[in-house]
Amino acid sequence: MFKLTPIHSLLLAGAVAATGFVAAAPQDEVISLRDPGVINKERIVYWLKKNGAIEEHASQAVIEQALNNYLRNTASGHTKPMVVRVMEEKALKNHAKYNKSSKASMASTVKVLSVLIDFPDLPYDDNRLTPSDTDMYYSSYPVSHYQDLQFSTTGYTGPSGQNLMSGYQYYQAESGGSFSFTGETFGWVTADNNASYYGANDPNRNDNDIRPQDLIKEAVQKAVTANNIDLSEFDLEDPYDRDQDGNLDEPDGFIDHVMVYHSSIGEEAGGGVLGDDAIWAHRFFVNYTGNFNTMGFPIDYGTCSQNSTCIRLYGYTVQPLTAATGVVVHEFGHDLGLADEYDIGNNSAGSPVGNWSVMASGSWTGSPSGTVPTGFSPYARDYFQDKFGGNWITQTEINFADLNSTGVTQNLVEAVNHNGATANQIRVAMPVAQAEPYAGNFQYYSGQGDNLSNSMSFDLSVPSGTNIALEMKAHWNIEEDWDYAWVKINGTPVAGNHTSPTNPYTGQYPEYDGVVNYISGASSEIVGAEGLESWVDLSFDLSAYAGQNVTVTFEYITDANTGSYGFAADEIALTVDGSTSYTDGAETAVATLSGFTRIGALQDFAAPTYYYVQLRSHNGVDAGLDSRSYTDGVVLWYRNDNYSDNRVGDHPGYGFIGVVDANQTLVGGQTSSQIRDAAFQLGGFDVFRDTDDYSQPGMPAAGLVLPVHGFEMQILTQANDNTTASVLLKANGLALSGGFNVAKDELSVTFTNTSFGGTAPYTYSWDFGDGNTSTAASPTHVYAAEGTYTVTLTVTDADTTVAEYSEDVTVAELLILPLAAFSQTITDLTVNFNNTSTSGRGALSYSWDFGDGNSSTATSPTHTYAAAGTYTVVLEVTDSVGSVDTSTKTITVTAPQTGGNGGGSSGGGGSLPPIVIALLGLVALRQRRR
Repeated sequence: MFKLTPIHSLLLAGAVAATGFVAAAPQDEVISLRDPGVINKERIVYWLKKNGAIEEHASQAVIEQALNNYLRNTASGHTKPMVVRVMEEKALKNHAKYNKSSKASMASTVKVLSVLIDFPDLPYDDNRLTPSDTDMYYSSYPVSHYQDLQFSTTGYTGPSGQNLMSGYQYYQAESGGSFSFTGETFGWVTADNNASYYGANDPNRNDNDIRPQDLIKEAVQKAVTANNIDLSEFDLEDPYDRDQDGNLDEPDGFIDHVMVYHSSIGEEAGGGVLGDDAIWAHRFFVNYTGNFNTMGFPIDYGTCSQNSTCIRLYGYTVQPLTAATGVVVHEFGHDLGLADEYDIGNNSAGSPVGNWSVMASGSWTGSPSGTVPTGFSPYARDYFQDKFGGNWITQTEINFADLNSTGVTQNLVEAVNHNGATANQIRVAMPVAQAEPYAGNFQYYSGQGDNLSNSMSFDLSVPSGTNIALEMKAHWNIEEDWDYAWVKINGTPVAGNHTSPTNPYTGQYPEYDGVVNYISGASSEIVGAEGLESWVDLSFDLSAYAGQNVTVTFEYITDANTGSYGFAADEIALTVDGSTSYTDGAETAVATLSGFTRIGALQDFAAPTYYYVQLRSHNGVDAGLDSRSYTDGVVLWYRNDNYSDNRVGDHPGYGFIGVVDANQTLVGGQTSSQIRDAAFQLGGFDVFRDTDDYSQPGMPAAGLVLPVHGFEMQILTQANDNTTASVLLKANGLALSGGFNVAKDELSVTFTNTSFGGTAPYTYSWDFGDGNTSTAASPTHVYAAEGTYTVTLTVTDADTTVAEYSEDVTVAELLILPLAAFSQTITDLTVNFNNTSTSGRGALSYSWDFGDGNSSTATSPTHTYAAAGTYTVVLEVTDSVGSVDTSTKTITVTAPQTGGNGGGSSGGGGSLPPIVIALLGLVALRQRRR
């Protein structure tokens, strides 16, 4: 334990030296601070218009182009720094060994230091906002507002005087009363420089805000100085286990939790009057490299004057003037260790989580937007229960291996019920997958364990040529940077397309000196990784060895701590100017093996996978689901620990957590729309079988590629209000069956093998119907011409049982779908709708629903409402071949004011802005179906 006072400075230095931990940043590591999870596209467009960047009545094409430019570098590397992840992982390993008998029943309390800071050119009390600028408009923003927003036990006052849920109330509800989110708010303080000094975009670093950490340091130091804050009251935790004793509930010399609010609308929502000079809301760290004595920023307080004995600022979150509860609890979820559950890549559709979790789009549910955030995912609740104990979940745990065809019945209460008498979620542990060879019956494997130095080698005669490459298929999961694999030519490591040039621990630990051009981390993190195993194409340039005889060596090196399964390779080849001069598919004993082996299927290669079963209602924190038209019922989740993110744009169908969509009918648009009816319901979609296809080929970002084990879930009972249900869980024995899914991109077709049953390992034979074949498990084939082809897959299992599956596949030009869109001009109770729908085949027809029981089929109707209020307007567009698209907006109309001059508004305006339909949603929610 660290007592950070000047008299203990020598003790501190000795203790830090004893831990020996040094955090080093990988060279050229650029972390994006442009968190895509808080983007509000509708508000960005609003401010682009208001600030004059685009015309008020700009076309949809102009708007989309402006949006794309505004968001151009969003999510380019948005993640936690590697060194922080390493510290957390090692702390958790130590903590797992630390036996704390009271953990299961303890009540956790965190204390947050919250600071408000404005700018000389944008004072908080002269922020230049109007009621139409934000859902969270107040005439003033005093310190008390943020204190109540975050920590009030009774809620806080909303813009219309309503009582809204605070961050404290949210965490109390989600933890069953066992976790208290507390703190103190200080401010306002004023920054030393104008807003652009901190918030201008840096084009050399993903358009990050240029100096946000400077703003955070100023905010905390100014608040501490002005209020004589005793920082020891905010240092109660040791999340990185600084003294390496496994106890994380003790001071460590760093402020535990810092939340800073600035005086503008955030750049993620258009930046208000500051535009792109505003700060983008995010979670990050101040000076995250170095050692425990130099990391972070020392805060001058009391008798401490910015030296190694001062308590330091390290992690922080920063949020806008207009923050609501959803953003507060979402960002603090990051502070507690949760990852984002939306797609942090450049996929505009989103991940298959949507509004089902606050760590995805659920941070924006409720009205006003973000005031009724939905609950955490079962994965997050499981994590919190393990980390904090308490009452986050009452979870029934089942091993799939213990199920049979008779099955077991399990009772459920709604996820918001924490009374403990009945489970509020079920976790089913699934068999750990085997890694099949990429082709044939064998692959080379490094082995797994501690302190390994395993290798394989072979001699190679390199022909003369210009472009010479050693190529192979490979997959791996290796403790990042601490363990590694490399390919050597005559004893020298060679660079490849997925190697790291230098190791961050070089110069700190002697064993890492000279570690260059190495492979580490997980192949599943690489864009385009193929299949369950995450096969990747590796290529090493050997042009410098043309005309020479060389020795090729693969080595796998591990440290004394347990890592993952290691490295596997198959289909090794040497190519010379496009021709293959050497191949080794591991089918015969060609290489000399020293620790490496030739194996068939790699057993237990993968990380664990689980299904979670929840009953979601429209009660408690989940009332926000109803505001986004999410259907309540039994929600089935799939957790895949082989992935650390939900970048489904890079690896469609695969992520670390996702919702299985019970209704696979394609509606198009965002994934948050596709999965709003994902819940299983008695009398509807009430049976799940993993032999069915849930990959949603028409919208892969919304689908999940699920392994086939014979797992089945059936709803037996379900209360009308979804407060209780019972499900039957069972395992079905499976005969060998062939099958595949098809994803087409004009003439290119990707075939995803869905064969199941029988006995592993399997071999595959594809006939594409045009004279071409393949033996890959899930190949991609490009046809030379349009047409219909009969594709046949023949699968053979280890018992020589054969299954055959054929399907006609038609490749042709893409269908042009209609695109529904409209704008509106509001004058008191009268709304003029301007139909801007485009595309589609032939003539378009229209169907308007004005949300008050009235409708129209006119192209651009005018409608007068009978009473003031907020209405949901739906435009459905149908083209001549029956393709349909829908655009939905929420508008607010007001009664004429007596004694005034009247007035109007346009676009998405009115007295209040439209509700944000989805976190990564379009300006208008689009639902497409054919």
